[in-house]
Amino acid sequence: MFWPLVSSFRFLRTFIAILCFSSLSAWAESPENVGFYYGDEAPISTLYGYDWLVLQPDMVAEARIDLLGKGGIKPLAYVAIDEIARSHQLYLNIREDWVLGENPAWDSVILDITNQDVQEFILDKLIFAAVSRGFQGVFLDTLDSHRLTERGRSRTAEFIKAQASIISALKARHPDTIVIANRGFHLPASTKQLVDALAFESYFAGYDANTDRYRPVAAKDRAWLDVQIDEWLEASPDTAIIAIDYTETGSEAVEISRELRKLGMLPVVTDHSVTRLPPTVPSRVINQILVLHDLPSSQTDQSHAHARLGVILEQLGFVPKYLSAHNPLPDESISDKYAGIAVWWQAGQQGSSLCRWLEEKIDGKVPVVLLGAVPNSSSCRRVVGADNFRLPRGSLRIQLQQRSVGRFEGTRFPKQVNVALPIANAVNAWVTVTDTKGMGYAPIYTSDAGGVAITPFLFEPGPDNTALWLFDPVAFMREALQPKFPVAIDTTTESGRRVLTSHIDGDGFVSRAEQSPAKIAAQVILEDILQEYQIPHTVSVIEAEVSSEGIFPEHSKTASDVARQIFSEPNIEVASHTFSHPYFWPVIEGGPAPAPEDTLYGYSLPVEGYEINLKREIPDSVKFVNRLAPVTKPTRVFLWSGDARPGPQALSMVRKLGLVNVNGGNTRPLPYHSHLADVWPDGRPVGDELQIYAPVMNENVYTNLWTGPFYGYRHAKESFALLEEPYRLKPAGIYYHFYSGTKLEALKALKEVYDAALAEPNTPVPLSAYAERVQSRYYSTLTVNEDGAYRWKGYQHPRSVLISPELYPDLNRSIGVSGYTDHGRQRFVHLVGADHLLFLSAEAVDGPFLKSANSSITDWERTETGDGKWKVRMSISGHVAPELEVGGVKRCAVISNHKVEVVGENKFRLSAQRLEGLELVCR
Repeated sequence: MFWPLVSSFRFLRTFIAILCFSSLSAWAESPENVGFYYGDEAPISTLYGYDWLVLQPDMVAEARIDLLGKGGIKPLAYVAIDEIARSHQLYLNIREDWVLGENPAWDSVILDITNQDVQEFILDKLIFAAVSRGFQGVFLDTLDSHRLTERGRSRTAEFIKAQASIISALKARHPDTIVIANRGFHLPASTKQLVDALAFESYFAGYDANTDRYRPVAAKDRAWLDVQIDEWLEASPDTAIIAIDYTETGSEAVEISRELRKLGMLPVVTDHSVTRLPPTVPSRVINQILVLHDLPSSQTDQSHAHARLGVILEQLGFVPKYLSAHNPLPDESISDKYAGIAVWWQAGQQGSSLCRWLEEKIDGKVPVVLLGAVPNSSSCRRVVGADNFRLPRGSLRIQLQQRSVGRFEGTRFPKQVNVALPIANAVNAWVTVTDTKGMGYAPIYTSDAGGVAITPFLFEPGPDNTALWLFDPVAFMREALQPKFPVAIDTTTESGRRVLTSHIDGDGFVSRAEQSPAKIAAQVILEDILQEYQIPHTVSVIEAEVSSEGIFPEHSKTASDVARQIFSEPNIEVASHTFSHPYFWPVIEGGPAPAPEDTLYGYSLPVEGYEINLKREIPDSVKFVNRLAPVTKPTRVFLWSGDARPGPQALSMVRKLGLVNVNGGNTRPLPYHSHLADVWPDGRPVGDELQIYAPVMNENVYTNLWTGPFYGYRHAKESFALLEEPYRLKPAGIYYHFYSGTKLEALKALKEVYDAALAEPNTPVPLSAYAERVQSRYYSTLTVNEDGAYRWKGYQHPRSVLISPELYPDLNRSIGVSGYTDHGRQRFVHLVGADHLLFLSAEAVDGPFLKSANSSITDWERTETGDGKWKVRMSISGHVAPELEVGGVKRCAVISNHKVEVVGENKFRLSAQRLEGLELVCR
């Protein structure tokens, strides 16, 4: 479709002039991308691609406003000035004498804004209320609705004066608040100068609410808009110009957005419901995945879709959003929010209705992968592209069609099945089976539409619910979902080396050490571990164990003194582990009660007269811990206790305190247990909140809930190894409780784990730094420009990314990229600073690059000086004596005035943990 380039010369001239002095004018603060989104189904990570984002206040939770703002996005509230919809939550506050008429097209009433009470209602209940929630601006809509009434047409000047008064009052009280006026062409010149952006609808394409049809805009209507824009810019030449168009399809939206940008406008091209996300420049990479399961929503974290599939999706660079099929299924557009859909049935329920939704909603727009107990219904068969499902007869003959099948973890396939399987057809089968009647089936396959993997062909089952994957699920999901991006955020690696974390839950702080009865366990851990292993440790206490108002008042002074000593150690990061150590977090927020047999020890530590409440457990416990910690080192981390399944209120409290939260999940792969099936994802989204799981589980599970053997935690070494091959899935996360200091065999096991982890190449970081890397995965948007440069925008910035092993970082064109390292099947790229521009190349470029380091590189610059020589200047910050290795050149030498030890070919050890301006010359 061709959209004619029609605009006035004056408008284009004004826009070009603005661009010429943008660095010196208010335009420098104007956005590159404006988004409008009036829905509530989009994952928050999809929204970080915009600079200004207009949202419906009653559709947005506080967490979304806060997290977008922290990510550099300015959330703006939609506010109708002249009318209010009957569906609005404040509609019942509207008095009868405030109403002038109706707008049946939008089922709303038109307000008499010349009435002072109406103005105060709009300012207090709509505008100021939005600002107090964290909105950084407002989009003022329906500025011309009064003209739909007789009084509005006859007394227009009074309504214009009222609108100007509202805008003036807003700017007087909140001068930094962004104001976008929709079709405010009639506003007086003095008011136009208070407005940051002029918006208008339907420049190229519009929507007729009366006929429910999309329509092109007539040239005469567009010419009229050009005149209005010119007149506005005469009065306020620095105003940003926002064009809001409506199209039926996303492909049309991209084309129209491109044309609007050519005219110097900021395009917002969406659908009539304003729930399809507008295109951006650079383009937003869609890497979110909708993950559906058939367990109740309260059990989402216990579903296979989350616990077993989540880490695989993360490994591929996808950001999963989990949804129970018991809940209403999405009604908004899909392809602008998700790169694909994965469904994992465990109970085989909700099958037909879910498949009907998939069939009607998706229609080939995104790939769909069905796993588990796929129901044998006609709609499900159509979704998977199967001609028919049948129950195989007799024993099965297995044919392995893909390299990893039967060679990844498990090897034993079922000889007989009692479930219907899809008939084999022209799909890309990973496994085919033939029954005694000669009928062929394909229980695992991929196709252009996605993929299918049916139970019992996913796992080789073992005792105690153990499971081994019968094929490489990472390779399978990559082939089925066909990701359109070659780069993925990584949370396991820093500067090319595996991240190493260590954290301690406060349990057992005052327990007596059997081998040293005069000492409490915390003293033993301090002397034998924290002071011995000089890497970052995140250490917590339980207030009820340490406080004089807790359950051990007679030990409070000793415990408090030891806690202060621990927190004062330079390698310690301070954390709280609650007040009373709740065992069951969901029930605190009204969730299902635990089974009676699980409550033999109660619901928390037995604090006399105490009833669990979140304020006492979270902010109050943090205040207590802060009194034990040095003033310069307040609490940084909140560690969940008990079942570690916090709800949205608990997560919100921690976020509002400015802390990161960690713990939960159940990652514990073992050679004699499950491998990849026991690796949980990095975190659990709860609405817009995010629970961050512990990288690896603690000694409690390795010692059979502390019943023995007490040396069981030594097996964490085996977990670390399994999490390193064939894919690096997790950091080496050392995690235990203070009661490990009470038994000699437990303490020896702990030292074994430390010694083994430190013997491997690693980069030690505080637990909070790891948590921030997980936040970068879930709270950022990946963009790519027309030149192929990738950039992340969001709340936290990544420090390491994975790229396709067939590609290399183009170090000549990239910004904030120091090098790369290969590990097994993976290629890790090291990022520097907070803003990165990553170009990729089919071949490695010449010159030096950072191969690996055990510390963070905070600055990196390389310059070709001629005669085959390069100069490298870097800054480094770590928690141990820094070591680094340079690749891409034959030899490097240190030329700056720093004490550096050469420990190998292009390998160096530095004297100080932090160095700035280290210089190398390489050839």
